Amino acid sequence: MNRISPIATKETGGTQARISDREFKTIASLVSESCGINLTTEKLELVNSRLLKRLRANELKDFGQYIDFVTSDAGKGEFSDMISALTTNVTSFHREPHHFDHFIEKCLPLLNKRLAAGESVRIWSAGCSNGSEPHNLAGIILDKIPEAPNRDVRILATDIDIKSIERARAGIYSKDFVQKLPESNKSKWFDRDGENYRIKPKIQKLVQFNILNLMDEWPIKKKFDVIFCRNVMIYFSMETQSKLLMRFVDSMKSHSFLYIGHSERIEGPAAKSLRPVGMTIYERI
Repeated sequence: MNRISPIATKETGGTQARISDREFKTIASLVSESCGINLTTEKLELVNSRLLKRLRANELKDFGQYIDFVTSDAGKGEFSDMISALTTNVTSFHREPHHFDHFIEKCLPLLNKRLAAGESVRIWSAGCSNGSEPHNLAGIILDKIPEAPNRDVRILATDIDIKSIERARAGIYSKDFVQKLPESNKSKWFDRDGENYRIKPKIQKLVQFNILNLMDEWPIKKKFDVIFCRNVMIYFSMETQSKLLMRFVDSMKSHSFLYIGHSERIEGPAAKSLRPVGMTIYERI
């Protein structure tokens, strides 16, 4: 998903707008209520620097005006831009490779058996960012199960950030995003597009990208065989994490797998239904 990371603050002309503690708390509350992201006081400088760009884009002189704008009917579009500005897409193909190794060696044989038995297979990339994760999974599936396009297998990929979903649907990546992949994968999964790499249509067809706020209702009909939700929950409060994990558990089949980020852990009620089977890899029991 969208990982939050600091960037340098830039001045606006000869002066510089500065967020007050009260304005920070207001924005933090808006973001928390909207998408569950927990902006602690340690993020004040980050919020100040990120949103200065949005002040300039909207020709506003201070954060008070900005808050008035994003909470008005006229500022609904800017609210989405604010969420996008406060999140950044730190991701790439084959990130945290042990997850993909487990998916290939342990998970995929089970999925193949289900497909061979005529069952459906559903995979969810929750917080998919620019789409590298679900496209990575689709490429692996096509490599190992060439007949997958003729079977009932689909990858749902969601993110709250509209701009991220737009980039994911385009499926175009710079060399930095694919540098961890072997050359054989690059040639099988991509067409060259100048200096960039364009994901092949056969891989795109396995993935459905949708905008989804994890705090909202999930319009999901079938339970999942696999859920990837990596480096998303670290931005939520412990209470929100606990609730989200239970929603994941309720949306998973028996003997399905959940992959989370390297600094995330399964705690609370969900721990009773998820047993660890690898580093930040859990099986629904």
